[in-house]
Amino acid sequence: MPSLHIDETNVRTVLVPQNPPGEPITEYTLNPYSGCGMGCAYCYVMKFPFAYEYPKAWGEWVQPKMNAPFLLGKARAKIYGRKIFMGSATDPYQYIERKYRLSRRCLKVLVDCNLKALTVHTRSHLILDDLDLLTQFGSRLRVGFSVPTNDDRVRKRTEPKAPKIGVRLKAMKQLREAGIHVTSSLAPVLYCQPRQFAEQIAEAADGVYFGKMDYTDRTGIASMPKARRYFNSLTYRELIAELKAELINVGMLKSEK
Repeated sequence: MPSLHIDETNVRTVLVPQNPPGEPITEYTLNPYSGCGMGCAYCYVMKFPFAYEYPKAWGEWVQPKMNAPFLLGKARAKIYGRKIFMGSATDPYQYIERKYRLSRRCLKVLVDCNLKALTVHTRSHLILDDLDLLTQFGSRLRVGFSVPTNDDRVRKRTEPKAPKIGVRLKAMKQLREAGIHVTSSLAPVLYCQPRQFAEQIAEAADGVYFGKMDYTDRTGIASMPKARRYFNSLTYRELIAELKAELINVGMLKSEK
């Protein structure tokens, strides 16, 4: 497995405004890192120009945004009382966070901004390092935890650098025990054991975001012929339907009837 190339950088801005129709879940996205050492094979971010134009393959490089906390501090007035989504294009708790603590330093700024809402999205148990800060946001905080499968054999094939599934589920439970609302992101759903998976999610999360695999030309897993055939197959559609039914049975999804 190639070593991780770390390219420390300073950026001009760390906040990206969002203007979706209707009531937005966020008004600004915040990513303390560019690139991601998790390197998940299906990651939608690799289709973005900054990712596919980088000279190294997705998952083999990370750019810590060294001035991110400083820029965020300068923007306090702009984001006061706003909605922020941290981790839309990177994992803020990938392993190099233990060295740089950029996500933690950004949270220290956000604590004083009286945010209307903060969403933090990750697949890493390292988020527990910041439990002392996260609990200060109270009911304004939502943590989205990516768990696309309950089968570690699948994880090893599609996200080998990411934490084991059991580690994630345990971290989710610890967040909930601390009073933090946790949504499990099952997107894209990978091969799993539907009934067991639904029960595990019900024990670890308050809600669930559910989605099937969709391809783009730059989705890494799309280059795997066997994977492409599977995700376009009747077998996969049946898996999706079965998991959906099990999530309804355990109260994590509402029936569409």
